[in-house]
Amino acid sequence: MTIDPQQANRARCRPIAGGDLDGLADLLTRGFPRTCRGTWTRGFARWKNLPVIEGVPRYGYVLDGGFGPVGVVLLISSMRGDRIVSNLSSWYVEPQWRTHSTLLISMATRLKHVTYLNASPAPHTWRTLQAQGFAPYNFGRSAYFALPGRGVVSDVIADDLAEAQLLRDHRAMGWVSLTVEKDGIVSPFVFQPRRLDKPSAPVMDVMFCRGAEDLRRCAPALARHFLTRGSLGFLIDGDMDAMLSHYVEGKEPRYYKGPYRPILGDLAYTEKALFG
Repeated sequence: MTIDPQQANRARCRPIAGGDLDGLADLLTRGFPRTCRGTWTRGFARWKNLPVIEGVPRYGYVLDGGFGPVGVVLLISSMRGDRIVSNLSSWYVEPQWRTHSTLLISMATRLKHVTYLNASPAPHTWRTLQAQGFAPYNFGRSAYFALPGRGVVSDVIADDLAEAQLLRDHRAMGWVSLTVEKDGIVSPFVFQPRRLDKPSAPVMDVMFCRGAEDLRRCAPALARHFLTRGSLGFLIDGDMDAMLSHYVEGKEPRYYKGPYRPILGDLAYTEKALFG
């Protein structure tokens, strides 16, 4: 498509509306050719069922060329206690409109009380993110294996659990939400089934936990639970620094900007959960 330079200057950055999602599925399929359109439509369908967070855009920002979307950055927002966390995702601008790329990021990250994170930044965007004030907070991932042990694993989500809504939301997306009671403490977890490449082995990718120490404490009970279901271990951000673990430096770096440093092991309400 040939764009008149004067028309390009009239591009408008605005919050994404519900009616934009169908066109954005087409745009994102072009922008991320390794995905299929169904990836985006399924993710948007999951998104529509999530709680609305007051004071932030529902879906993010679109660059409107006057005839349809020509750029987009998604913002998947959620609460951690009284903190707002927004996952900056799927940043793409059509080649003819690339001069507007930083406008999208500036608009999307302008709220000082919100913590923004990028859970899967492409290498060519790292410098731009750092120029926008982002800093890395995850530098690699661990494959972690534990011997079966004690602890009570349950799929019952108690109403008085602080993370009850988070567990229910992710179970509705199709992921595994569990609690473990051990040493008088009830700990929440969300897992996504995954297979390691080398060696090829089924594991559970940690989408949410309260931190690496919580996983380490509950891992024996979880190992007993998942071994009978064919899963051999866990994947989690950061270095678990344990005998039965393998850390890969540089695997899936993540960046954040704002007042709250994200916890390693918390990927809830990110594109990894919505779009799989």
